[in-house]
Order: sequence, then C-alpha cells, then structure tokens
Amino acid sequence: MRKYSCILLFIFSSCLLKAQELPVISISERFDNTSLSKVIRLLKNKYDVKIAYDDALVTGITINGTYTKESLTDFLDTILPPKGIDYQVLNGKIILTPGTLNINLNTPSLFDLTVFGIVTDAQTGEMLPNAIIRVSGDNRGAVTNKDGYFALTKVPSDTSTLEVSYLGYEKNTIKLDPVKSKKTIRISMAQSTVDLAEFTVVSLRSDNLIQTGGEVSQISINTNNLTALPTLGEIDIFRSLQLLPGISGTDETSSDLSIRRSPSSHNLVLLDGFTIYRLDHFFGVFSAINPDAVRDIQVYKGGFGAKYGGRVSGVVDITGKSGNFNEPEFSLGLNLLSARMSLNAPLNQGKGAIHFSYRRAFTDIIRSNLFKDLYKNYRENSNQLTSQNNNEQNEDLLRPDFKFADVNLKVTYNVSKKDILSLSLYRGNDELNTNFDQITRNNNVIVSTENTDEMADWNNLGIGAIWSRNWSSRYYSGLQLAYSAHNFGYGFSTTDRDENGQITREFSANRLNEVDDYQLNFRNELKIKKRHNLDFGLNLSSIETINDVVIDGEMQQPSSNRQQAGDILALYASDKFRLTEKLSLDLGFRASITALTDENYFGRRLGLDYQVSPTFKLKFLNGQYFQFARQLFYDDPRSNLQDGWILADDRLFQALRSEHIIGGFNYSKSGFSLDVEYYQKQITGLVELTVSHLANPNRPGDTRPITTVSNGEDEIHGVDVLVQQKIGPYQGWLSYTYSKANSIYSQINNGEKLPSRLDQRNEIKFVHILELPKFNFSATFLYGSGKPFYRPELMFIENGQGQIINYEILNTNKTIERLPAYHRLDLSAAVKFENDELRGDFGISILNVYNHLNIQSRRLNVNAIERTIANGEVPQELFRDIVLLDFTPSLFLNLFF
Repeated sequence: MRKYSCILLFIFSSCLLKAQELPVISISERFDNTSLSKVIRLLKNKYDVKIAYDDALVTGITINGTYTKESLTDFLDTILPPKGIDYQVLNGKIILTPGTLNINLNTPSLFDLTVFGIVTDAQTGEMLPNAIIRVSGDNRGAVTNKDGYFALTKVPSDTSTLEVSYLGYEKNTIKLDPVKSKKTIRISMAQSTVDLAEFTVVSLRSDNLIQTGGEVSQISINTNNLTALPTLGEIDIFRSLQLLPGISGTDETSSDLSIRRSPSSHNLVLLDGFTIYRLDHFFGVFSAINPDAVRDIQVYKGGFGAKYGGRVSGVVDITGKSGNFNEPEFSLGLNLLSARMSLNAPLNQGKGAIHFSYRRAFTDIIRSNLFKDLYKNYRENSNQLTSQNNNEQNEDLLRPDFKFADVNLKVTYNVSKKDILSLSLYRGNDELNTNFDQITRNNNVIVSTENTDEMADWNNLGIGAIWSRNWSSRYYSGLQLAYSAHNFGYGFSTTDRDENGQITREFSANRLNEVDDYQLNFRNELKIKKRHNLDFGLNLSSIETINDVVIDGEMQQPSSNRQQAGDILALYASDKFRLTEKLSLDLGFRASITALTDENYFGRRLGLDYQVSPTFKLKFLNGQYFQFARQLFYDDPRSNLQDGWILADDRLFQALRSEHIIGGFNYSKSGFSLDVEYYQKQITGLVELTVSHLANPNRPGDTRPITTVSNGEDEIHGVDVLVQQKIGPYQGWLSYTYSKANSIYSQINNGEKLPSRLDQRNEIKFVHILELPKFNFSATFLYGSGKPFYRPELMFIENGQGQIINYEILNTNKTIERLPAYHRLDLSAAVKFENDELRGDFGISILNVYNHLNIQSRRLNVNAIERTIANGEVPQELFRDIVLLDFTPSLFLNLFF
C-alpha cells in the first residue's frame, strides 16, 4: 500500500507541475492529417509556446481533429500520449520525451514512412559504410554513408521487416514495430564465420569477396577475405582489384590500376577523403596501402557520381578502419619480404577509438630469393642490366640498399549522438641506393667496365580531419580539411670505360617531381520528401607541382611547366529520385572553375536504372569528366624515367576531358549473379613527350636527346562481364573483358590511328575460393591476348669506309608489334587456427604454377648494340624481351590477438 501511495503521489505531483508551469492558453484549431512537426511550429509561432524535441521522435506522426478553446494542457494530453510521446515542463519550456504506448506491436500505425538508423560492427562498434538496407521483398534500398548512417524512405509500414547486408558479415533481419520505427535504429552486424552447419544456408551469408549491382560500374570489395587469394608475398589491395573485369591484371609485378584501358594516373584514389598520388611500393610491385588499415573499398570503373571529380577514368574510394570501440585488439603479419602490425583500441570508455598500423620491408636486412627475382625484373625492365654472357654479374648487382615502409593512424570520436570527429594520417616511403660495376672480359682480360649509380626516394603523405553531423533523419553533412603530398626523386648515371680506363660513353637521367595538394571538402546529403535523395557540396583544391627531367644535362620539358600552382573550385549536386516504383533517375552536375586555364568546366551526370523484377535490373549512365592534375608521360627507349605530375595550362597541357557512355544489366538470385556492361569513352587533351636520340655532331660516336611534344586522344570501347556463384563454402567468379583502345598522337606516325599502349582485346580471369573451418584454398587463372609493342625506328650511321660507327633512335616513327599472349595459374593454401587468446592462419602462395614465361614488354638492347658497334660488327639483337616471374612460391603468417 505504501508503494502504491508513493506512485500516485509522484503522478499527481508531475501533473500538478505541468499545470502550474504551463502558460494559460486557449487553442482553437483544426488539423486534417497534419504532421506533428507542423503542429509544433504552429504552437511556437502563433501561441508563443516554447517546445524542445528530437526530430526523430515526431517524424512520420500526423494529427487529426478539431479543437475549440482547449487549454494547452488538455491539448497536449490529448494528442501526445496516443502517439507514444510524453512531455515534461522545465523553466516554462515543454520538453517532448518518448513515452509508453499501449499498442499491439504487430499492428501498423504508420504507413509510407522513413526509417533512420546506423549500422555498426557488433564486435568492435565501428561504423560500417556502404551497408545495404532494404525492405524485405523489395530490391530497392538505402546505403549507409561514411559514418554508417542511413535513411530508408517509402517503408510500407512501421511493422515492416528490414534486411541489412554488408560484405563479409552475416545478413541481419530487423522487425520494426510502432515504437522502434520512430527512433534511430542501431543495427549491429556480426562478421561471417565459416561453420559446417552453415554450408547449406547460403542466403544468410554475405561473405562474398566482391559485390556488384549497387550503382553503374560500381563494385564493393570485402577486405576480410583478401587473405584467401594468392599473393606475391604480401596481401595486396590493388592486385586483388586486378581480378575484376575491366581492370588489367596481366602483370604480376605491377599494382597499377589500369581501368578500362586508361592509365592509372587517370583514376582518383582516395583514402579517408584525401588523394593518394602514388599507388605503389618497390617500383610498382606492391600496393601503397596497408590492407590492415582498410575497412571498405568501393570501385567505380566509370560513370562515377558528381561528388567525385578531378579524374577522367575511374575512382577507388577507400575508407580506413576507425578502430575498436569496445576492447583492444592486436594483429601481426609476416611474409618473405615484409612484416606488419596493427592496433585497434577504444578511447574514453568507448566514445572514441584509435587505429594504428605499421608495415616495413626488411629487404635491406634479409634478401630472400623472392626479393632477388623482383629486383632483377625491375633492373631488366629499366634497361640497366645487360643479358650478355660475357658480362660479369657479381652478387653486388642483387644487393641494393632498398626498403619501404608505411604507417596509418586514425582517431575517431563521437562528440555527441549527432557529431563525429575523425583524424586520419597516412605516410609511405621507399628508398633505393645502389652502385655497381659490370665488367666485360675477353679471354679473362678486362675489355670494358660500366659503372652504374642509381638513387631513388619517393613518399606519400596524407592528412585529413573530418567533422560530420547528422542534423536530422533527413540531413547529413561533412566538413573536411585535407592535405596530400607526393615527392619523387630519381637519379641514374652510367659511365663506360675501356681497358685503359678512358671514358668512352656517359649517360645520366635525373627526375624530380613534387605535389602539394590542400583541400577543403563540404559534403551534404538531404532527403526530400519520399522520393528524392540530394547530394550537394563543394571542393576547393590548391595544388602546387615541381617537375624536372634532365637527360645528359639537358632539360626535357618546357620551363613553364617546371613549377606550377593553381586553385580549383568545384560545385556539385545530384538528385537520385524515383520516377516510378521501378524506374529511378540520377541527375547531376559538377562545375569547376580554375585560374589554370581560361575556361570554366561543366560536367553533366545522367543515370537511369529500371528494376524489371526483384532479380533483374537495367542500367544506363552518361557523364562528362575533367582532370587538371595529370601525369606527363615520357617515352624514352634508353631510360626508365617515371612519369611526373603537372597541372593543366592554356598552352601545351590542356585539361583532360572524357565522356562516358555505359549501359548494361544485372541479374542476381540465390547465390548466382551476372553483371554485363558495355562502355565507351573518349579522352582528349593527352600529351606525350617522345624522346629520340640523334647523333651528336660535337661528340662523334655519341648521341643527344631530342624531345618531341605530341598531343593526342584515346577512343575506347568494350564489354565487361562478371559471373559469380556461391555454393556453401565455395565462391568463385569469371570475369571477361573485350575491349578496343586506339590512340592518335599528332607527332607519332604522322598522326595515324594506332592501338593504344594499353590495348588488349581479350582478358579472362577465373577465381575459385574454398573456405573450410580449418583450411582455405584458392586458385586464380588469368589469360590476356597480346599487348602492342611500339618499336622505334633505328638508323645506323656509317663512316666513309662503310663501317657502322653510331646509331640514331627515331622515336616518332613506330612499328606496331604484338607481344605473345599472357597466361598464368596461381594457387594458395592456408591452415587456420584459433583458441581463446588468438586466431590466425599460415600458408603458401604459388604464382605461375606451371612456370610459363610471360613477356611483359620489350626494351631496346642498348648495351648489346653499342658493344657490337664498338667491335666493328653489325648489331643483330636490337631488342630484348622483359620476362616476368617464373614459378614463385611465398610463405605467409597472420596472427590476431
């Protein structure tokens, strides 16, 4: 009895407090299906009532009825409790709070509503970007943003069932109820685990390595399963992407991303919003990004949305790990080339989290056979190692001082339920120093010595700070300050001496390239009514570049492009809305203004997708794109100069332009999917510096470089096909690309149309993965038809007696040849183990199992030609094949604590 008396006293006192503090107001209004938010605004504006509330609490609630001279207390007590809302009065202000609703949770009370929520990792509490949320039975849905938030419109009722999926995680099913649907829903996703009992429950698993169908030319990557693929010693993000259709994969020593036959520099690669300008370690062998630092990867092979700009081919958008909000975790990885570690830990009792990862090659300490093979391939490709048997190639040739390292740091903090602050840092660097002699002997007598000195040092730096806020269930914004930098310094020189120690030939090449990019990004997402999803914002970029190329003491590009600086302001907006229940339109633009050129740039975006059935979708996209920071391509048969970043101008180097037209369909049902896209793109504004070597009149027997500037364009079209199948523990896919890429350069072959250097008509990739409770097995097979080889014209110079004394390289006259077809089989096997303290796997990867010798390219046989001429003979072996890796095994170990 005493307990009930206390309760009654509390209720009476609460009601008395409300009555005493509320102003005396008489309300006379009529409401006909009026939203509660509009009723509240009416009370504020007309009756001067002070009310505080959460948008999510009143969203979707409507009020009906006629009220005549109702007191404010009676009015609120009438309209709020039936809607599950209570209120309190504090200092004359009415505060709306969630109340109890005595209703049947299976009986819908709201229809055609918007559901707002956040998707997180159940174990770490980390927000999951690009998760897919849809109503059960409806193929359309919403995608979470970078902070894991979503707003799903046109949900049939507040008792509907939602299905949530994210690559590498178990699918989750959420049953709404009239109370839950009014709040911000927090959905936790559990990572997929392999268990024999699940082999027959294919529909409940979402651990495919790749996923298509979200947007035109978009593919999502499951970073948790990258370890299942064969690797070249190191888990490699970009090399995994090369197994997708439309991304060239027929070179195991390159992590470049040639998307739909365009060079890697035409792609925008983002890590937590800042640009990565150099994508590799070890001259292209390994990706610049540590896979331990990556949470999510989204690949756009073309037709990307208006929020992306500054590139003309594709986009790779990488989201870094935020850390663990619940408990610390630690990992280690080891292979034949490098070691890595990572740490994830909570901050301030789970309000924040930190991620730290570090990777370093130990090739300057331990030189494994794998490293020697890779380094020799680099040497041969760079024209710095001869292949003549009478050259003394001692161990010093394979003992360079080389190493690479990278570090990632990310701190994320939930300032409030609506505000998130994050800071992301990335730095990677490579260092190479080597000096060696190549000695030529004849009957054990030294006849010549070639001294080679090489130095290379390059690094990437990226810093980004983001403040993001969910203002309401319909509006989200993010403000970012970012800085990206890239520095590349390279020096190479050779000196030939005869048996008397006299200098007979000297050659030097030096390269310096620096990029500093400061950016301000303001992104907004706005839901308008039930059908419109509006993205809009701005990007301000201030870029500075330094670019020097010196060959034999002569500058090889116009001095006006040595040092450049410019600002670029881009405004963008796009609206994706439903025209009908099956037809959606994506309409947008990106407008850019810059002082680098005298033009303004307007790029349209137009996309359509038609959901024919829950399993079949048609898609189409057309877009225009511009690029102001671009790499300057050098074609020099005698050296291996790296391309360098420069800015557009009004003279030789105009902004790159491209137009994409893409159409196709996607079919997906019961673990099987088929995605087919036809694409065509035209790129203008290309520039190539072609270096010829002509006889030097001041030094008989020597040559001097002459650089020709050629303007060009590419015409590319093709078809990408991706077939995926998942059955129990097995998943696999077949990717096929047919393409044709042609180039026209003003000063090459008199402006005739030529096959592009990246032209490859056919490329096929088979991928098979079998995940068992204790083992992982995988196999990949790649085939690519022959790529073109641009063979320069050679002219031999004779003296008066008809003896060849020198030669010239006319690099603007090309003969097009085709290299042999490429094919390779890779295998991988791993043993998994786990106990209460740690889990991990160890195994072996074998590249090129059947030891096929694939040819990467051909190089001018400079040393052999010059040695033959010096001996008074006619050169025969003018070019030599650059052979890729043979049978290459590698071991790996990964530990997780």
